[in-house]
Amino acid sequence: MKIISNLLQSIEGIQIWYIISLLIFFFMFLVFLYRIFRKPKEEMNQIKNSILDDDKETDQINIKKSEV
Repeated sequence: MKIISNLLQSIEGIQIWYIISLLIFFFMFLVFLYRIFRKPKEEMNQIKNSILDDDKETDQINIKKSEV
């Protein structure tokens, strides 16, 4: 790790990329939070239940295949 940190310290202007990447991460985090909290509760419940519903459909298909 010391080699990498020495290399990065020797590059001029590298600090701006640290700041830019941190700002991009923070901005995307805020966008995701905003989208999550703005989503209607009904849609969130539908998404939550879709995982369980998909398993039920798969089980029904497997039962039909085993009956044939």
